[in-house]
Amino acid sequence: MELAGSVAVVTGASSGIGWSTAWAFARRGATVVVSARREERLLDLARAIGDRGGTAVPIPCDVTSRLQVEALAARVEQEVGRCDVLVNNAGVPGGGSFVELPLDDLERVIRTNYLGVVYGTKAFLPMLLAGGRGHVVNVASIAGRYAIPGSAVYSSAKHAVVAFSESLNYELAPLGVLVTAVNPALVQTEGFPHRDAHPLATVTVTRVAEVIVDVVERDRAPEVSVPRWLAAFQAFRVLTPGLYRFGVARAVRGGVRTSRIGEAAGGPERATVPEMQEREDVPGRTAPES
Repeated sequence: MELAGSVAVVTGASSGIGWSTAWAFARRGATVVVSARREERLLDLARAIGDRGGTAVPIPCDVTSRLQVEALAARVEQEVGRCDVLVNNAGVPGGGSFVELPLDDLERVIRTNYLGVVYGTKAFLPMLLAGGRGHVVNVASIAGRYAIPGSAVYSSAKHAVVAFSESLNYELAPLGVLVTAVNPALVQTEGFPHRDAHPLATVTVTRVAEVIVDVVERDRAPEVSVPRWLAAFQAFRVLTPGLYRFGVARAVRGGVRTSRIGEAAGGPERATVPEMQEREDVPGRTAPES
């Protein structure tokens, strides 16, 4: 897909992967609709993109509300006219003891990380199909391919996103719309601090954003891992399940854990223009791969 002149909608754009992805699309000349719950951050983001010569439209939305997601799609159609790319990125951490976590918290993880993807795809699909082409990118996780200990509901929600993406891609690809699950390793963001993560298991938000854009530009579907070696590791899990589970058990005993529900990075993360724009200062310029 040629992104210059296209329209990309990015949820969860107030920080982290969504923030960086919005910049990546704007840099390639796309009009970006940025959406999240925190309207003030969206306004800052849209203003910064505009100041650098790009075009961004801020529209607040809570993806756990089907009505708000439907209203988001209606506003995009009214104000922008179409949608060529939908990035379902909004998500919340879900680690912690299943026995101890309140059911309300677990339901919030499911509504945000899975139902939000379903709501968004359903609401924007008529516009994508009407254009005769399109791409839905669902930001899943390494947890969508591996059962992460101490993260039963989060892992199952991400597994659902991966399965949803692959199944729907078979259905929609003949109609011109591709669906791709992007599965990053651990990404250190405001909502997912991953304080004790090993550097080899982490990936930057900029790297994930560049992969998302590459997925759309090169029509890659239905699944992409970031980094790529994660995909090969799936063969190890399938072919040697006993050895794989032994390794997981050892990792857990060694202190590896997932980001807990309600855990923050120690203070509000606010990505500044210099921080996020270091590689994205000219719309249309392709930055070097990180």
